[in-house]
Amino acid sequence: MVDLTKYEDGMIFSPLQKELINVLERNGPMTRAELVSRVDSPRTTVYDNLMRLNNYNLIKKYSRPTNSRGRPLVFFKISEENK
Repeated sequence: MVDLTKYEDGMIFSPLQKELINVLERNGPMTRAELVSRVDSPRTTVYDNLMRLNNYNLIKKYSRPTNSRGRPLVFFKISEENK
């Protein structure tokens, strides 16, 4: 479980950010589209909050190539140092 208390000195996490962390903890790596459907928020709002959490090193963004042409799938997961 991610311990947010070590980050909360001067940082305030929004309810959406806390929900994103909880969803990723329960379900493992997920794409932005999967997260959007789980938290029922606009796509850009979810992405902006994911990037803030990424900047705090709470989550990591990584890509996994597909076996076809086109862009690789991008996933978000809880950072290893926060497990």
